[in-house]
Amino acid sequence: PTTSSSAYFPNQTSTSSSSSSNSTSINNGSSASSSSGGGGANIGLAAGAVVAGIALFLITRTFTGGVSMAALEQQAIPFNVAISNGKPTVVEFYASWCEVCRELIPATYEVEEQYKTKVNFVMLNVDNSKWAPEVEEYGVNGIPHFVFLDQQGQPLAAAVGRLPKQVLQGNTAALAAGQQQLPYAAIRGQTSSLAPSSSMVNGGGRATSPRDHA
Repeated sequence: PTTSSSAYFPNQTSTSSSSSSNSTSINNGSSASSSSGGGGANIGLAAGAVVAGIALFLITRTFTGGVSMAALEQQAIPFNVAISNGKPTVVEFYASWCEVCRELIPATYEVEEQYKTKVNFVMLNVDNSKWAPEVEEYGVNGIPHFVFLDQQGQPLAAAVGRLPKQVLQGNTAALAAGQQQLPYAAIRGQTSSLAPSSSMVNGGGRATSPRDHA
């Protein structure tokens, strides 16, 4: 399930667009010839739409479900290591069922690749009851929930939900530069709510995954 909330940005204005509909008239004199060739044209259009849809599905699945996710899992740093190695840290609270988390994989991967030598990237699965204290400490009530920590492990900012890439990029760049004031201190977009069946609710355990760092 998803809940919607507006992200806010400095000096940002919203615009709206309206669409207009156009109607075309069909010449009666050409209706006969149009109907005779219309069947083949419609079949061709339908086949083209199916092929395009399959191609888009395969491209999306390959990028968000393949290399990118594997790279995130392999690069994630254990939480206890991150808060003690003297580097700033980006902590992401996530879950495998979180649609918004998966949507952000490409942007997250790009930022991690750029700053992985200067900033720790930690992934904490909210379905793992081990992280219940951190979920409570950082006020996680929707995911993905990013927390930006300085070199001493002190939180400087948080960003929640479906975020533009510049939010993650801007805050991470500021951390890497040793800044204490981050450009996006409290941003919130559309999130996936914590599931009622989550171990955070019923206290049960879940099998660990590479990003759990149990």
